Amino acid sequence: MTPRPVDVASVQAKLRSLDELVRALRLVGEVDGTRLQADLLLRLAVERALTQAVDLVVAVCSHVLAAESAAVPTTYRDAVRGAAEHGLVTADLARSLVAAVGLRNILVHEYARADLSIVAAAVPVAQRDLADFVRQVASWVQPRM
Repeated sequence: MTPRPVDVASVQAKLRSLDELVRALRLVGEVDGTRLQADLLLRLAVERALTQAVDLVVAVCSHVLAAESAAVPTTYRDAVRGAAEHGLVTADLARSLVAAVGLRNILVHEYARADLSIVAAAVPVAQRDLADFVRQVASWVQPRM
């Protein structure tokens, strides 16, 4: 079976969505656990932005790997690690994104255990990492257009 080519338009659409999430996270300003605890709507918005961003990152990584390699990731972490091995993103960025996958899993599957100070600390890291991811993937996609 011949692998299908990377759907550049789909990848670019996901990158635009990630850009929107980065802008949304910047709009919330500085947050801490106390502020997230006191403001339910803010907490829900931040948590949704973080989880949706990880889902989009993994969707891009999985799509590229499925299109260009024999490896089909079975977990979110495998998708991100595989993207680094494939050259889609740097190893340093992949390591940080793997940590984001862990936070996403806690937010989605173990909500009651989420430490809001950790969620708050993830916001500036996510802003940086998501912007880096968008830049690195856009650079990787450019020659394929």
